[in-house]
Amino acid sequence: MCGRFNVIDDPFTQDLLEQLEVKARLDTQYNIAPTEDIQVVMQEDGANRLRHMRWWLIPSWVKEPGTKYSMFNARAETLEQSPAFRGPFKHQRCIIPASSFIEWKSENGHKHPYSIRPSDQAFAFAGLWDHWGHGAERIYSCSMITTDAVQAFQTIHNRQPVMLPRDAFDQWLNPDIEGDELIHLLRPTLPCALEVLEIDPAINNSRHKKQIKPTGEPFQIWV
Repeated sequence: MCGRFNVIDDPFTQDLLEQLEVKARLDTQYNIAPTEDIQVVMQEDGANRLRHMRWWLIPSWVKEPGTKYSMFNARAETLEQSPAFRGPFKHQRCIIPASSFIEWKSENGHKHPYSIRPSDQAFAFAGLWDHWGHGAERIYSCSMITTDAVQAFQTIHNRQPVMLPRDAFDQWLNPDIEGDELIHLLRPTLPCALEVLEIDPAINNSRHKKQIKPTGEPFQIWV
């Protein structure tokens, strides 16, 4: 699963938005946690747009928003069977820009946080979105798709976000393409080398919104 990530307005995220043909800048956000507001890229009226969404998908058919069920991650293996995710997977897909994400590794009875980031680009995580509304209340929300971790990453965690390569952006965002035609994009893979760095446990507190200091030396996971 992926429960925390960071977004930094830097040349890497700017380049990602240019690739997506989005004329905007991302807000820098540290230690983003589920249910918080994030920026995602979706396609509306044939154009890619940046939209704020709640990171915890609210199915359009529920009576009221809630957090009874964990809806911030969607397992790639069960998207087509899930009542909450199978509809959005068909035509409501999005890209979640990210600079890095956080995973916790159990070592000697303790969980140590690690920051994972690409070596020379920003992440484009595969996501799903939905629109819930009753009366005057309207909420756009999303979920990040996860898959089995590639073997090289399993030393950190057994799951990883689906990381889209650049040549898949147009297909993934196009609502005219059925989701079942894109299953191949959800297989475990790394589109680039990753840098892994142990970081300060202050990240464990989701209210800590400052840049976190490293506590170890970085190492790389190669494609």
